Amino acid sequence: MRTRKAAALAAAVALIAAGCGSKGEKHSGGDSSTLTIGASMSLTGSLAREGGLTKEGYELCKKAVNAKGGVAAGGRHLRLDIKYQDDTSKPDTAAQIVDQFNDKGVKLILGPYGSATTEAAAAVIERNGQVMADSSGADDKIFQKGYRRTFAALSPAHSYAASMVQAIAELAKPKPRTMAFLSADDGFSKTVAQSGADQARKLGFTVVATEYFPSGTSDVSAALTKIKPMRPDVVVGSVHVAEGIAIIKQAKELGVRPSGGFAETVAPPTPDFAKSLGADAENVLGSTQWTEKTAGKDKWIGTAADYATQFAAMFGGRAPEYHGAEATAACIALVDAVEKAGSTDPGKVRDALAALDEPTFFGPLKFTPEGQNLTKTMQVVQVRKGKPVTVWPKEAAEAPLIWPGTGNRS
Repeated sequence: MRTRKAAALAAAVALIAAGCGSKGEKHSGGDSSTLTIGASMSLTGSLAREGGLTKEGYELCKKAVNAKGGVAAGGRHLRLDIKYQDDTSKPDTAAQIVDQFNDKGVKLILGPYGSATTEAAAAVIERNGQVMADSSGADDKIFQKGYRRTFAALSPAHSYAASMVQAIAELAKPKPRTMAFLSADDGFSKTVAQSGADQARKLGFTVVATEYFPSGTSDVSAALTKIKPMRPDVVVGSVHVAEGIAIIKQAKELGVRPSGGFAETVAPPTPDFAKSLGADAENVLGSTQWTEKTAGKDKWIGTAADYATQFAAMFGGRAPEYHGAEATAACIALVDAVEKAGSTDPGKVRDALAALDEPTFFGPLKFTPEGQNLTKTMQVVQVRKGKPVTVWPKEAAEAPLIWPGTGNRS
């Protein structure tokens, strides 16, 4: 009788101990062969387009990892599963979703789309002892709050516009003299614009204006009207996709025609940009986290060219762009950390992420103590016949810069 009671007590203690681990430790509702990761995602709302691209990147990672036998941890190979919940592009909702994942025992998280939602989620991650691989929250301010459980695979916000300014300074002939910055008023875009303007002044350009408009708007005419009489040589947009398209469309309508050209973050590398603008997209510069020429290789994907092949096969022949690639890279970072930790325990995974120093198809993954990836550089593309072509840095360039861009559209 005592033997049976002792056995029952031991079993109960073991069950309680298992319940104290992450969802990964229990492998999804008692399924010992599955590693479940949670993701709050903008599937509806103002960022639904970018959120959809991010989800595609996560799904490609899941397929690639499972095709290679899954995630090796604790002497087992675990099938990767990603659970999504729609945050409707709202930061408060993203935070609530991450909290709900925690209540369900899901401790390993892939980041939502955008800096505002990522910042809201990061605060909850820190409080709950979860771990988040951030795919698209680039705002430097996220990483100035002392958080130690959020790790960004992508280059930080301060390099988005600054990289284009640097490219123009190095490559543009004749070199322009003046720049105007147009920016959405969300935190990420404002950080990008301010950093870009600082870089412009540092390189000897005159910044004639920095104008803001509501994030998510499709009407930027007021900002364009303000800069029109200043006749800037270059107009730099710190934008998301809808705002970036609006700048080019409405600049044409209002007769805002910079003598050098337009440069925008986020929008030009996306398929929607050239599709919406047609010939008006030609020669617009854009900054990107990744192209098919990015150097690096990993065991899950292979090279950047391999990624393009896998993406096309999975998504109806479409070419990938950087939103999907950075999402896949964040997923790989989390998977690699689990394997290096040999465990799904969130504390061990956090430590493994902090120590990560890996080449990937996306470029290097290596994090500062604050969780930023400063080892990976941005690239600058120019839209040519509807496709983004890398023009900077010089060692990665597919073609020379066309300058001035405004007067050379087909």
